[in-house]
Amino acid sequence: MKNQSKTKFVILGLLTIKPLSGYGIKSIISKSIDHFWSESNGQIYPTLKLLLKEKLISLKKREAIGKKYRNIYSITKEGFEELKKWLNKPYEKNTHRDESLLKLFFGSTLSIEEAIDHIKKRKKRTDEKLKNYHLIKKELEKRKNLPHHIYWLITLNNGFAIANAEINWCKESIKILEGHKK
Repeated sequence: MKNQSKTKFVILGLLTIKPLSGYGIKSIISKSIDHFWSESNGQIYPTLKLLLKEKLISLKKREAIGKKYRNIYSITKEGFEELKKWLNKPYEKNTHRDESLLKLFFGSTLSIEEAIDHIKKRKKRTDEKLKNYHLIKKELEKRKNLPHHIYWLITLNNGFAIANAEINWCKESIKILEGHKK
């Protein structure tokens, strides 16, 4: 399964929650898994077509506001089995690319002040992420009765742990750099 797009499994997984439109899938991604997994909008619709062709999802047209129709997708039994098969396979090595760290790695070409400013901006972005995680957690509290709740909570807790570690790293890095000012 090396180099295979995981978009297929993101969609199948989301459809185990409830039937969704393509827009609904994009919306849930941005409100739930986007802190650890991103999908481009350009991948979702072609993957939906592929999943239909493979009979892993089914399609129902539903009238929306006005004369427009919205496609609503549901996972099929075959789709559920495909998802379960993938969930039980070992995961591939995570690839981590961080432009901010790459720039800091070559930070000796910057002034200490410029490097500190870079880290302060990173910390500010991480503070914003942390605020967003708190909002997500409030929403999760309303969904304690759902079977997915505990799994959503543990992935969110991972986001909290990483964000808090990142904030601590930023503070420590700023102290280190300030100690090297001449």
